[in-house]
Amino acid sequence: MTDTPRVEDAAESDLPRLLVEPPWTRRTPRSTEPVVLKGLKRPKTPAAESWPPGVREEWLKAADGFQRAYEPLPADTDWAAVAEHYRSGAALEDPRGGDRARRYYRLVMDGPGDLADELLADVRYHGDWAGWVYRVPLRHFAARRGLAAHPLILHAAKAHLSCAEALVPFVDDATAQLMINALGQVDEAARLWFGWHGPAAAPFVVPEALRKPGPKRTKAEQGLALIAREHGADCLTEAARTYGEEAAAAIAALGVDPLDQYPGELPEWDEERVREQFPRLLLRGRERALPVAAARHFVTMLLISTPKDPYPGCEQVIELCDPASLAEFAWALHENQRGGGLWAAPGVQYALRRLGDAGTAARLAARMARWDNYYTWTFKGFSALDVLMEIDAPADAKLRHLDRIARRGADAKHLRPRAQGRLNAAARERGLSPEQLADRLVPDLGLDADGSLVLDYGRRRFRVGFDEQLKPFVTDADGKPRKTLPKPGANDDETLAPAAYARFSELKKEARATAADQIRRLEAAMSAGRSWSPEEFGSLLAGHPLMRHIVRRLVWSAGETAFRVAEDGTLADVHDDAFDPAPDARVTLPHPVVLGEKAVAAWAEVFADYEILQPFPQLGRPVHTLVDDERASSRLTRFEGATAHFGRFIDMTSRGWKLGEKETGGFRRQVNLMTPGGPHVMVAFEPGIRVISPEEFAEQTIERVMLMTGPYSGEQLAFGELDPVTISETLAELTRLTG
Repeated sequence: MTDTPRVEDAAESDLPRLLVEPPWTRRTPRSTEPVVLKGLKRPKTPAAESWPPGVREEWLKAADGFQRAYEPLPADTDWAAVAEHYRSGAALEDPRGGDRARRYYRLVMDGPGDLADELLADVRYHGDWAGWVYRVPLRHFAARRGLAAHPLILHAAKAHLSCAEALVPFVDDATAQLMINALGQVDEAARLWFGWHGPAAAPFVVPEALRKPGPKRTKAEQGLALIAREHGADCLTEAARTYGEEAAAAIAALGVDPLDQYPGELPEWDEERVREQFPRLLLRGRERALPVAAARHFVTMLLISTPKDPYPGCEQVIELCDPASLAEFAWALHENQRGGGLWAAPGVQYALRRLGDAGTAARLAARMARWDNYYTWTFKGFSALDVLMEIDAPADAKLRHLDRIARRGADAKHLRPRAQGRLNAAARERGLSPEQLADRLVPDLGLDADGSLVLDYGRRRFRVGFDEQLKPFVTDADGKPRKTLPKPGANDDETLAPAAYARFSELKKEARATAADQIRRLEAAMSAGRSWSPEEFGSLLAGHPLMRHIVRRLVWSAGETAFRVAEDGTLADVHDDAFDPAPDARVTLPHPVVLGEKAVAAWAEVFADYEILQPFPQLGRPVHTLVDDERASSRLTRFEGATAHFGRFIDMTSRGWKLGEKETGGFRRQVNLMTPGGPHVMVAFEPGIRVISPEEFAEQTIERVMLMTGPYSGEQLAFGELDPVTISETLAELTRLTG
């Protein structure tokens, strides 16, 4: 364990017994003959109803607009006549399913309560719902009618066990027997049932846990263990005591205490390994640390855990220890425990999720961004996204990590699309587009409101600013530029100076990671014609502590007026007159095609006067146009027959183009662009880029450059149908490719 100065080990007497003498260090051989008690009569009490939080609401919400087969009946439906159709038995003449099922479903869900309850009690129709396809409607019945639906659901579950998931809110002997059998089959619902009903369910399970050995007894013991995990082992003893002291003693001997539930084979970690590979684990207050022996036991607890089923003793240790120290401990476990065919073992995944903090999330995301397609697929790296999003870190920070993985991750086939899918879902939840969400995720890097940062050395102070590429630069207190931030000296504050120097090093890394993404995003926004409201522009771009350094080096427009953001944050037109966009205007980043030659020249002069360098070519961007015979054509023959190195085709993907699907022999023979309006530019080349060995055919020949109405549409479109900006950008890309 790495040393932590001036922190002593806690005394064993101050630690919980679990850390000093965990169950596996004091295990005693169990009797080879399990206790079997015959003749225990289970209680026959009426069914009771109790809903886990949120479940009823979730099931009712899912019932809204459920399937066309059960679409609502007309508003003027005579419910009494519908009920009579079933009561008289006339409905038995109807074919099962179809309208018979629909009218039944709607009477139960929408009809008067007394008529619905009467129909649910009619056993003649119970068989209609005894199939796995009816699991969802049965949940709706339970949520809408409660105990009145229980007999029907019970009948269906006896016929088809998957229907048992609708029994979650009910508890009685018949339900308990089904839930025992459901363990391992309808496992999630069964586990929820045992954990929620706990002491109320235990009396029905005890006799099955004391019957002769077999599958039913094994599952009953599992059920009792689930109850004990949530409610403690004492409630099991009390439930068994209703059958007599012998039964209570037999249940206690089963060892269903949650802390006694551990695998027969435990991870082999000796104290020396823990001492060498882990940081010391500090207790809350950071004045004492766990002894190595106790830390070793905690490692064992973590490694026998899974994200869904952690060892219960872990929470005792977590409550005892410092959160930041736990986060470092979890990362050390990740670094030193092999995953056995996974990117991280289940216990490590649990440790990262439960113990990690914002720093852990950043470390994990940086590692995920480096995984290639092979690694993600082979070592099941998809689950790392779940771990990342469960870590206790600010939600926006985790979304920033997702955004970086989606934009720049090495695994473009598996991880990047999944990360983007989660970002899209987060955007929908907030009522935003993915790009609008990305605007709101740009980090401020802890900068002041004016976009700078003061680093305090005690006797000296330095100010950090940013250039057009978001590279930080340093000036001294008098504003004199320095080549770099000086190292702390003997006369500087021994606490402030090293911290400030370390902060600058971290800032350079953070800015470098952010800069390329944000500059690329704005350049893409210019090409796509994206717009912002004046309020969004002010708060997310011009007023953002980091983005403002890029924004003030570009020309913007609102309505008919082009403008720039001055050094003091005000807006000015090309004549340096103040400008205030109308509240309903849309702010855009105009392409030079939109600005026009005269405006481009005028703005270029302004920027030259103020010595403003642009983060990417806008005013100096080449403008390309179609020649006359290309406007009516769906082909750009001037590029056909040209050759280019395969790397140039791959490089196009960094600017929005996508390589085509892998074809016979493992070749990719297209690179495609979906334009903002929907048309699809296809560049076909031969012999193609071979996925496993692209260098095999280094030179590629362009065969066709075509414009289609959409991917795989087969319908051609004239290039003159594209807008001028898209034409210019497409021609610029093809010129770059063949130049």
